[in-house]
Amino acid sequence: MSESAVPATAEPTHHHTGRRVLVNTGALTSASLWRIGMSFILQVLIARRLGVDGLGHYTIALAYLNVSQVIAELGLPTLLVRDLAQHPTHRRSYFRWLLGIQLVTSVLTWMGLITLTFVLPFAPVTAMSLWLVGASLPLYAITSASETLFQAGERMELVMGVEVLVNTLILVFSIGVLWSGGNELMLIAVIIVTQAISALLCLVLLARSRILAAPQEHVHVQLESLLRRTMPFFGLSLSDVLLQRLDILLLSFVAGPTVTGIYSAAYNVVRVLMKLIQSFWKALYPTLSRLHRQTRERYDRLSALSLRFGLVAVLPVAAIGFGVAPELLNLLFGGDYGASARAYQILIWAAPLFLIEVYATTLLMIEHQLRASLWISVVHILGTVLLLPPLTQLLGANGAALAVVLAGSLGSALSLYLLHKMRLPLRVKRFWGLGIATVAAGLVAFFLPAFWLATAALAATVYLVLCWATGVLTVGDFQTLRRTLLSSEAK
Repeated sequence: MSESAVPATAEPTHHHTGRRVLVNTGALTSASLWRIGMSFILQVLIARRLGVDGLGHYTIALAYLNVSQVIAELGLPTLLVRDLAQHPTHRRSYFRWLLGIQLVTSVLTWMGLITLTFVLPFAPVTAMSLWLVGASLPLYAITSASETLFQAGERMELVMGVEVLVNTLILVFSIGVLWSGGNELMLIAVIIVTQAISALLCLVLLARSRILAAPQEHVHVQLESLLRRTMPFFGLSLSDVLLQRLDILLLSFVAGPTVTGIYSAAYNVVRVLMKLIQSFWKALYPTLSRLHRQTRERYDRLSALSLRFGLVAVLPVAAIGFGVAPELLNLLFGGDYGASARAYQILIWAAPLFLIEVYATTLLMIEHQLRASLWISVVHILGTVLLLPPLTQLLGANGAALAVVLAGSLGSALSLYLLHKMRLPLRVKRFWGLGIATVAAGLVAFFLPAFWLATAALAATVYLVLCWATGVLTVGDFQTLRRTLLSSEAK
């Protein structure tokens, strides 16, 4: 396909597409792995040092922080990553507006958190946590605006550098707090300090990266129009964070810190996988957005391959995790968290459902079908709101996990329907073989009486052998993926 209409100075060639995809995906995935690893280690230490209730209190505080960050962003990063990836000469003008808007909204959101403590019957520790955690929001606005430009410029390695340093500091400072007898409030103070470091580092990298270098056009930005365009993205971003945090927020009201702590132990393990899934699609988002504009054939091929290889990677993790859950949770959290293993065996199946949802919402955003993308999240959220309270009252933490999986099933079902209706890439070759391999791996992991690492390794081997034998994975698949990513002549 001819690209003569694409200016050489404005758009990268196909020769760079594969390298960018690999670098971007690798950088964001590495950053997510590091961030999740540091966060997970910290959660384990909190659970062991402060107990179930302490873990519950800290998880609730982080849930409110995550929701507040998304509210302060107003969906602008997602909108501008898409637009500025296609129009790089507009970066400087939009960065000024983005930073100014987010600084204002972050202060307003902080005030909202403070007001919330007077309206709702929070415990004193929770109320003070919300007061403190809001102080990090203006600092987060600087980081968010800077990383928006890093992503739009497909410079994910800069995001990785910031994430690696800051999350390492969070863990190091928090360990010092825990071993000096500190509590949840002191851990939140660590978040404020490290967010200040993150903001400063982002500004330095932004200046040195030349992302805002000439040529840059002066763009007349109409605030009302910008806010109107960002509202669907805000809805998607808010729904996304609610999908990940609504369960914790609801449990804080309907169950209390003990059940929340039991559920959180399982949730924090599953969240590692979900954040990796999210980072995978987030890394592909700007590249897919550019390919959608340049070469539809390559866009369709990369989308379909990404979905298939994503499922091939996630399904065995869910199946094997189901089988070795008791040993895994006992190793991580100790004997007091046996109930968390049962919740984990249910909750882990939310991960492949989440993969389908994120895939659908990513493609729908690129296709400018924002309302359809939003409906997926709305259905999922409504399912959680309706199912989690009664099932938690009936079955405790297991009921909460079951509610999350059922709500995810509703969201993924709607995702598949919308992808099919809009004729977007959906085909997964030999899905029946993938299902057989997944079930076999799960059965081996669950019934084999051996050390859990040996069991997991054997189950993974069974999975790979069956995938190869049934044609789920072939040499041709990897060759096709390589051509799609690395060759400008892929067909």
